[in-house]
Amino acid sequence: MRIGMVTACYKPVINGVTRMVSLYKEHLEAAGHEVTIFTLGNPDPNDEPGVVRSPGLMLGDYGYYVSMRYSSEAQALLQEMDIIHCHHLFMSVEMAHRYGRSPIVYTNHTRYDLYTGSVISLPQPAADAIMRQVWPEFTDFADVVITPSAGLRDVMLEFGVRRPIELIENGVDLRPFHHPTAPLAKADLGVPETAVLVTYVGRLSPEKDVDILLDQFAIAKDVVPNLHLMIIGKGSVQADLQKQAKQLGVTDSVTFTGPVAYEEVANYLAAADLFATASVTEVHPLTVIEAMAAGLPVVAVSSPGIVDTVTSDQSGLLTTKPAGGLAAALVGLASNDARRKQMAQAARQESERFDIYNTIQRTIKLYERLQEERPDLKRKKMHGRRIFDSERLQPVVEQLGKLLWPAEKEPSSRRWFLPSSMTQAEQRPHDN
Repeated sequence: MRIGMVTACYKPVINGVTRMVSLYKEHLEAAGHEVTIFTLGNPDPNDEPGVVRSPGLMLGDYGYYVSMRYSSEAQALLQEMDIIHCHHLFMSVEMAHRYGRSPIVYTNHTRYDLYTGSVISLPQPAADAIMRQVWPEFTDFADVVITPSAGLRDVMLEFGVRRPIELIENGVDLRPFHHPTAPLAKADLGVPETAVLVTYVGRLSPEKDVDILLDQFAIAKDVVPNLHLMIIGKGSVQADLQKQAKQLGVTDSVTFTGPVAYEEVANYLAAADLFATASVTEVHPLTVIEAMAAGLPVVAVSSPGIVDTVTSDQSGLLTTKPAGGLAAALVGLASNDARRKQMAQAARQESERFDIYNTIQRTIKLYERLQEERPDLKRKKMHGRRIFDSERLQPVVEQLGKLLWPAEKEPSSRRWFLPSSMTQAEQRPHDN
């Protein structure tokens, strides 16, 4: 099959979505399929074969771009695909519907209901109201929606998503985490060998609640003095977190590694004793699966995505109360070596069901079924309709535009990348 992966961002951006898209490409190609990745932004000299980028407007410093159209090359290639698999709600599904001529699959990787309020500073009820319009309208451009967890499926149904939903869990290549190439010891990281090393891997941004984890770690350390925390990743709040560690008096017990190449993450996890996260915005977190594969019990908040991955009291400890509950769970595992080792074995065994090979096989079966049934030729929203052709979607797009680029905001600069083929009327600058 000729498979198009449509994503709003790709390498060198580091996040769970780009990693999942990369895994799909690698393993689908190994199974004999031809994979083309469609994304936005300037050409990257490090792109592997099969990556097609269309010009777009850079959105902040996150590695994301926005655009109202794809390049002529991308438009033509999309029409040649047998299956199109989208990985973002925006800058993805509608583009595939507009330019493609094949069944469209959309995997929802993000709790957009929670991220909306975080990114544009809205009260949660207002963010929910927006997503009750946006989620159903944009997913209507797909033929099938994939959710990586049952918890997310329930959330999307609650928000009014109408398309058929398939549950296919995210997968991970478990081999590097079972057998790291150059495993690190605590001493290699400047951590005492007698320490119980807690680790967090992920983006350092507000929605990940790393500040809550840091607070809870400081409380737990008062009870278990040999507790140490290693934070792997980078992001907009790193400086704030380092300042917070100093204020809490735990600077000497917290290691900020900065960004670590994905190929090296397994080597760092080999030095740790357990994994912890305070985030409640996860869908089906790859970092948690990878930690489990490395034999690390997980301390986390009981929330959709997490509860579909970790079995509390077996492969980790989950709490419904981040404040106090995370600290208690950290103390419970850090102070009980036998229980921690027992959970470590269970975590590794439990990770087996998230092997990428299972994900790929189930996804290929879905592709084949859609190829046979061709639901895209039977639905009302036929291929080729443009985003502004939908009367129902127009108010949604206008609302999003006002939230992302409010008229009262005086832009500090304007920067955009536009195809030369666009008409003057289409060449409208957007604020960063």
